[in-house]
Amino acid sequence: MTHIINDPGQAARFIYRATFGPKPGDISTLLEIGEEAWLSEQFEQPLVRHRQLTEQFSSASNEKINEVARMSAWWCRALTGGDQLRQRVAYALSQILVVSRYGGPDSQSLAEYYDLLLEHAFGNFRDLLKAVTLSPAMGKFLTMEGSCKANPQRNTFPDENYAREVMQLFSIGLWRLDSNGTVSLDTNGNKIPNYSQDDVEELARVFTGWRRRNYLEPMYAVASRHDTDEKVVMGQVFPAGQTAEQDLDQAIDLLFEHRNTPMFISTLLIKRLTISNPRRNYIKRVSDVFKDNGYGVRGDMKAVVRAILLDKDLLAGRAMADHQASGTGKRNFGKVKEPVIAMANLCRALEVKNNDPLRWWDFAGIQGNFGQAPLQASSVFNFYEPDYAPKGELTDKQLSGPEFAILSMDVMRRISNRMWGMITSVDPTKPKRWHWDRSEFKAVVSDPQAYVALVNERLFGGLMSQPLADYLHAMLAQLEQDRRNEDRKVIDTLFAIQCSPEFRCQG
Repeated sequence: MTHIINDPGQAARFIYRATFGPKPGDISTLLEIGEEAWLSEQFEQPLVRHRQLTEQFSSASNEKINEVARMSAWWCRALTGGDQLRQRVAYALSQILVVSRYGGPDSQSLAEYYDLLLEHAFGNFRDLLKAVTLSPAMGKFLTMEGSCKANPQRNTFPDENYAREVMQLFSIGLWRLDSNGTVSLDTNGNKIPNYSQDDVEELARVFTGWRRRNYLEPMYAVASRHDTDEKVVMGQVFPAGQTAEQDLDQAIDLLFEHRNTPMFISTLLIKRLTISNPRRNYIKRVSDVFKDNGYGVRGDMKAVVRAILLDKDLLAGRAMADHQASGTGKRNFGKVKEPVIAMANLCRALEVKNNDPLRWWDFAGIQGNFGQAPLQASSVFNFYEPDYAPKGELTDKQLSGPEFAILSMDVMRRISNRMWGMITSVDPTKPKRWHWDRSEFKAVVSDPQAYVALVNERLFGGLMSQPLADYLHAMLAQLEQDRRNEDRKVIDTLFAIQCSPEFRCQG
């Protein structure tokens, strides 16, 4: 069988997009077995649940389940799990179907919600959307739980929060899209909205009557609290007399089958996994797979993920041209790594280990350092908007760089401090810390050629540019002149390298 990915550079880029970063041997394995076998193996990896690990970590420490335990479980799986693709896709989904600790759900329910994303990452998007809708964590976060039919005498009305966000953020988006993701315009050149405030109010009536037993099981319907009158959402009639379950299933079908959903969701997944400025043809190809996986199935997540990762634009290094013009902008290819991804890349490259088998302590409080942490966004709009661009060249060229929204000078300083702490942590006996074995780096640091090759292989997957290699050679020469010992050479060079734009970006 002829492989699409047939050289080390392509293999390295694929691994960076599909996982939390390559560990030694990952790139050569991909080249040996090919991308189809690699994907098949990943699709078949057993599901390991975060909630189980969270509870295990808490129980071993005799503590109430909390964010320290949940974040420990998340980092444990991101750094050591064999199901890298599932973990990576679930993390992308967590930034689309957003639930956050800052909206009420406790740590155990957040872990259960993340397991929901893991479970459906390779399933069908309709099933995922329904499971998210009935999640008690989502019910608490976007206040659908407890929403009741209108009672004008008491001046109470259905809660509109989830009805609005499930359309705007989780399925169809605000504006009508063409098949390639371009916003459609009317004859006057105005954007065409997908829904109105009336649609929000009607959909809110559809979603009435749901309560929770606890924060771990799906919500259940209370018939007496559900609005059974006729509703009309985006022109579709919900007949009078339907149960809460029937109304909800019809609503999920309406959103799942909407013409916008394939383009809207495909674009968001592309931006989270591969590049920030995909060409319209790339979006259309992935959207077409969302519509039909080749066997008449709509919303097949395995097929969508495969289409995203193996698109020919990625292999050719093609991205959107400046000012969203037709053609190709190769200079616009890639994306900035969000802080969590950059840290995970470094930890996996250096094979960081945890000194405490019961908990990944050092990762527990990264939100304050990185400006982000899994399921800790400040609002349902995630850490950044998908089309955000900082002022300057990106804005001027109508390009996007979402991750720049959280990369303030203070956050950049904090990230670097965290990276420094990790690189200098080598004591396997120090409690509540991580460590890594730098003997392989120390063994060759006195041989600049071999050392640069090792750094290139481990931290860049062989993709280091010649200017950066030259910089590293010059730095080694200066450290030798300053009579630095082997430990100091390794620490200083790795810290400098991880600060480089090349390390902080994904091609």
